[in-house]
Amino acid sequence: MRGNFSLMLAVSLAFHVSVAAGVAISCFRASAPPAKELSDSISPSVFLLRAQGTPETSASLPASLKAAPLPVALATPATIPAPAPAPIQPAPAMPAPVTPLPAALAMEANPNANVRALPPESVLSPSPTPKLNGTDGIVFLLDVSGSMYEPYAGSTRLAFARQALSRRLLALKDGTPFAITLYAKSALNSGPLVAANNETREAAVRFIMREVDCGGGTDLPAGLASAIQLHTGALVLVSDGDWNMSAFTILSRAASILGPQGQCPSLSIVGIAPRAEAKAEPLMQSLADQQGGVYATDKLGNAELITSAAKPASAAP
Repeated sequence: MRGNFSLMLAVSLAFHVSVAAGVAISCFRASAPPAKELSDSISPSVFLLRAQGTPETSASLPASLKAAPLPVALATPATIPAPAPAPIQPAPAMPAPVTPLPAALAMEANPNANVRALPPESVLSPSPTPKLNGTDGIVFLLDVSGSMYEPYAGSTRLAFARQALSRRLLALKDGTPFAITLYAKSALNSGPLVAANNETREAAVRFIMREVDCGGGTDLPAGLASAIQLHTGALVLVSDGDWNMSAFTILSRAASILGPQGQCPSLSIVGIAPRAEAKAEPLMQSLADQQGGVYATDKLGNAELITSAAKPASAAP
């Protein structure tokens, strides 16, 4: 009886061991992938598009589910486009060389180019001194005394006097001998008589526009004495008539310096806003009459050149 029990125990133990071994083998086979699938997953360049399973699984599928074999697609790297070539910039055009004009043509294009840079004295006082017939000449006298700097009509009397004289200078006919005398306490001549032309007229305008110190006070006789040294045939005085001298003194000294009528250059006077309280206008009229000229008040831009019957025709505008 004891022997049968031992035999039964051994058989039972062997059965359980075989069952456990079978279960372990089944689990192992279920978890391990087929060798073919393992190799396909490792290959980076070939993709199998046809379903592949184990022979047992493939054989067990019905015919309608079996896919036809597809071609194998090889993975190829994407093509990287080449960068576009940089645009070629055209070379900048070189400026055309500038050919300087010949000296003669340059002077013709700008005849005053070599004159404007010079001070007016260089043009109005040339060397050697030109020999001109002063009988047909004119000397312009400009009053630059203190009263001419006083405000008037939004400007000064001197500003209006310069405008009036500039018009007369620019109206001179070519070839007319002329010069300028500035006076206050003392007098200053622009130079000897020079012939009127584009250069000398432009220089004369620049000369009267400059500030020149002729001292304080007003001394018309000094201006007349300086102008008469140029031996001209006519004088044109531009002033406000505020001379700080009595009428008798002015008239007598002018006659002594210039000479009596008929034996002296004519003296015409352009009045610039004369003072009524100073009786400047009657005095200027008397002086012009005494010396054979005429007197008129400048209309601040509208007056014609003052001339006298004895004044040469070349002095007319």
